[in-house]
Amino acid sequence: MNLETQRKNIVHRILDIENEQLLSQIEELLNNDAFTFTTSGKPLSTIEYKNHLTEIMKVSDAGELGYTTDEARKKISRK
Repeated sequence: MNLETQRKNIVHRILDIENEQLLSQIEELLNNDAFTFTTSGKPLSTIEYKNHLTEIMKVSDAGELGYTTDEARKKISRK
């Protein structure tokens, strides 16, 4: 079975689920799956990533300064 067929089968099975507890477990599994990784390699789930972005936006909206482009390049190149 190829990936596309597998995805479609899973979607159809999920649509047929009537058990709320099972749907909650599936949702939790999807939310806790590694969505992306930090620059240090730490995995971030979807929720952690969204919270991270929200925090960045709050800091930015508050007028706090981050790194200049040159500072960011230097920081990255040291790793």
